[in-house]
Amino acid sequence: MSSSRFLATFLFALVVFAAGTQAAVFSRISQRAACPVVTTKPDFNYIPYAGLWYEIERFENVFQQGTSCERAIYEELSPGVVSVLNTAVLADGTLTNITGSATAISPEEPGHLIVSFPGRPDGTYLVLDTDYTNYASVYSCGVAGAFVLEYAWLLGREQTMTQEVMDVALSKFTQFGVDVSTFQMTTQGASCVYFPEYPFPPTN
Repeated sequence: MSSSRFLATFLFALVVFAAGTQAAVFSRISQRAACPVVTTKPDFNYIPYAGLWYEIERFENVFQQGTSCERAIYEELSPGVVSVLNTAVLADGTLTNITGSATAISPEEPGHLIVSFPGRPDGTYLVLDTDYTNYASVYSCGVAGAFVLEYAWLLGREQTMTQEVMDVALSKFTQFGVDVSTFQMTTQGASCVYFPEYPFPPTN
């Protein structure tokens, strides 16, 4: 599996809703019968949401098996549109990244964004909640044929998260019936190599 294929569904890319058995091969298949009805953060604002986020925990999925040190960096491109830079380290130590964009659907659907990467189907990104400074609870779910495809990510501004903050962030999933007991912790910290640097160094 190519690194670009993995990264196209990582963090802001989230989920590719392909059809039939292809989706079953490349996506995490949920045991639930249907996607839960969720609501996004009612006053979500992508401006303070921009910047650097570290992945703290996630639902495991085929695209991210063996990866570590995942980050997402967002910056405003134009009103309602942000750039997306996802970075990670592959199992063999190779640094990888992909760049795309995310667009807010409308003021009536705060926290619901559509993500686009070159040559990839669009994906959905639902911010269930965030305090902008400590955590973001991100979810995506869709149906492809007989399969329910479910993704969830817990993001933090720092490489680690206190248990108090984590409990609050996880509660934003469980209130909609999302089973966080199967979340996998993401490796972050001293063993990681983060590139590019952020904030980005000035260009001459």
